[in-house]
Amino acid sequence: MRTTSSLLMALALCGAVTLSAAVAPGENLVLNGTFEAEQADFPHFWTASPPRLVSFNAAGGPEAVGAVILSNPEGVSGVAAVRQYGLQLVAGETYKMSAWVKTSNFASGHCGVIVHNTGWISSQGVREFPATSDGWQYLESTFVLEASKDDSYGVALFAQNFHGEIQIAKVKLEAISAGALAKSQPSPILGEQHRLRLVAWSPLLNAIPLSEPRLSFYAYGRPGEGKDWGHYDAVFALDGQEKQKTALQPKINVLDLTGVAAGEHRLHCAIRQRDTGEELFARSLVITLVDLPALDTSSHRRLNNLVTEVLSSELAVQAEAQTFSFVNPRDGWVFVALQGSQDATGLAVELAGQGVVITTANERREAFRLLPRGSHGVTVKGATGGGRLLVRAIAEIFNYPACAHSQVPQNGKYDWDFHEKHIFPAVTTLNGGRVPDEHLPELKERGLLWLANLGTVNPKDADDLLARMAKSPGFSNPMYDGVTCDEQFFGQANLSHYTEALWAYDNPSQRLLYTWIVGKPGLVGAHNDFMSAALNASRGRGRLLFEAYCHSRPDEKDASDYLLNRLVDTMDSFKQFFPNAAAGTGMILGNFNQIPIISLDVNPEVDYKYYLDMQVNLIANHPSFRDLATTGYWGSYYDDEELYRWSFAIMRHYCVEGNTGMLSEQFGYRYMPGHLRNGDFNRGMEAWALSPAAEGAIQPASFPGYGKNSQGRWGASGGVGDTFCLFKRQEGQANSISQTATGLVPGAIYTLQFITADYQDMQQKRFQPRQHGLAATLGEGAELLPEQSYVFVDRRNSARKKDDGMARINLHHLRFRATGDTVTVAFSDAGAAPGEELALNYIMLKPYF
Repeated sequence: MRTTSSLLMALALCGAVTLSAAVAPGENLVLNGTFEAEQADFPHFWTASPPRLVSFNAAGGPEAVGAVILSNPEGVSGVAAVRQYGLQLVAGETYKMSAWVKTSNFASGHCGVIVHNTGWISSQGVREFPATSDGWQYLESTFVLEASKDDSYGVALFAQNFHGEIQIAKVKLEAISAGALAKSQPSPILGEQHRLRLVAWSPLLNAIPLSEPRLSFYAYGRPGEGKDWGHYDAVFALDGQEKQKTALQPKINVLDLTGVAAGEHRLHCAIRQRDTGEELFARSLVITLVDLPALDTSSHRRLNNLVTEVLSSELAVQAEAQTFSFVNPRDGWVFVALQGSQDATGLAVELAGQGVVITTANERREAFRLLPRGSHGVTVKGATGGGRLLVRAIAEIFNYPACAHSQVPQNGKYDWDFHEKHIFPAVTTLNGGRVPDEHLPELKERGLLWLANLGTVNPKDADDLLARMAKSPGFSNPMYDGVTCDEQFFGQANLSHYTEALWAYDNPSQRLLYTWIVGKPGLVGAHNDFMSAALNASRGRGRLLFEAYCHSRPDEKDASDYLLNRLVDTMDSFKQFFPNAAAGTGMILGNFNQIPIISLDVNPEVDYKYYLDMQVNLIANHPSFRDLATTGYWGSYYDDEELYRWSFAIMRHYCVEGNTGMLSEQFGYRYMPGHLRNGDFNRGMEAWALSPAAEGAIQPASFPGYGKNSQGRWGASGGVGDTFCLFKRQEGQANSISQTATGLVPGAIYTLQFITADYQDMQQKRFQPRQHGLAATLGEGAELLPEQSYVFVDRRNSARKKDDGMARINLHHLRFRATGDTVTVAFSDAGAAPGEELALNYIMLKPYF
């Protein structure tokens, strides 16, 4: 059974806590011991030095957790260290340090995974490691802690004057003895979880049923020194009058709202110290009691996690009105369609309260609408051609951004026409970007939402965030339906500012407020409170948009394991931290693959189309995602045109049609097509036939950071993309390499893509964009499609790329139709000048959608 450390931490801390204990048994005193580092170069709350000896693999540890790597193959003298500070521990008490390690030819006279006192005068922990381990190995050390002059300690993972490599994962420091449990204090940032507070729990604040008028709050934090829970009261005042005062319970506290009228009310909740009357916590909330009649869903047919068929009825062949009804099981989106109906004068489908949603002017005879929970009427007129009326309750389908073009102009425009053809058949909600003014009325007619994007990073405090919200056009301009707040991190201390801002924001127009979030929850109390605030925003219509940006993995098994950790474990941790969290969560995938801008498509031998299909298939089928509120993509303007179209073909397949099998199966796609091998030359020149013009004129080479910095490969393990084949142009005869591509299907269309760069541009940190004289040729078995082939020269030198000292690449696309099942692919530097040194890698050959 796989259980994430975040989940274990939550289970431990949410359970019964000994009144005298400062930390719970099993609690990890180390912050972020699983090395989560979403969208950061290194794990949050850790510092590392020096960069040349320390690296990080976001999914390199056991069960695909993060791992830090101390590597020194050349045996350079010095110390490599990864450190965390500020732990308040108790000298003379017993602790246990543990970690998972993997070593290769490792040796060091002074190394460890240790706790040290101020000044590092003494240290204790795991000090001995195998030279070369058999995979990942668990090590632990239990010890009595030595003194520190200020009771402050640090944690270090270090090696001095070492050679070889050691990888370290799942670092944990536990208090063992009674004294350690009673008086240890984790890093000061964890003080947020100790603060007494009442977190609105269940149901959502603005969906309290009149038939069961009770609202629960979860009490988090720890009583003050010398006190227990019996010293406090939970006090609730409704519309200015005290409603209930009861002894504060250590977990669930229930407010009885029997007899309260339907509608909105102002609720003041507080934790009050009984003997002094002091309020240690207070919060003002708007609650709503609503009539939620029972729904008959017996006729519903669940198709997958994201789609439920709520109506499927044959239409009589008649012009007169035909009336139907269906039940929407929750506040959410429905898809309405006429199938098999022929054109007929006066054809119209009308939703009660929504007006006409389908006419003969609607080419696809379908519509999306956001409807409240309950029973709805639908009327069909003019169905002289018969057909079938379908209504499906579907998840919200999200896309960022709207009508924004690629930075690679050869992709064409991602404009309104592109959206009409490829995106609108499978989207409900647009975010950011720009909708042309002339098309705004049509956007509203389609029933789609458009949310502005608001920057919320690095706030000074809650007031700073409230000021930003007040200025956002998403809350005032009528063309928008709300905002997405971009972005928050579970691993950052300032998340508490955002939580307080959400609870304080009045949102006078009640626009939608969605929250972008990175990482997994781990701080009990603080993170529960954040999730409650985010999901209760906009009168319970708030969304948590998890940034599930998954870079490709070296093989399909590795990819499957990675997705279980990245997607399933995250969803499970959300549900552990807040009840029914899936109903307010969006799993927003990354579909960006545009080299050299930013790309998750980091392994050239992988077909990212299949990998993206794997991700949505998992969401559509795995039980953890049942009744998920939202899914979709961030970064579509960083797609090439093929992946953009494919992305929403997938959304249509799962989120509209309700399929469970992979769309890739219909096209014969595979995770690793296998047409070409060793496209990154990370295995030297394996699989390639070499024809050098002189000895040493073709050779494998590498340059640190080339894959990430020049090519835009995002999120990959260190070193991915840094290896390449180096061509050194000679006088006279050119250099060439070749490989026979196999497994092609005659008549099918394929794309050959590869990257070139000037090696001296890397070495000299030179900005010299130009088209390189290194090109590919296709032998017999391929018909080149020149109108679909191109070379993109990266000439960017502004914003983040301004004078950055990174070589600029050429991105080559050759599209062809296979006329046989094999073709020889050759690369030559015939177009280069003598003396030029050109790098070639990222060679991929994939079927074209």
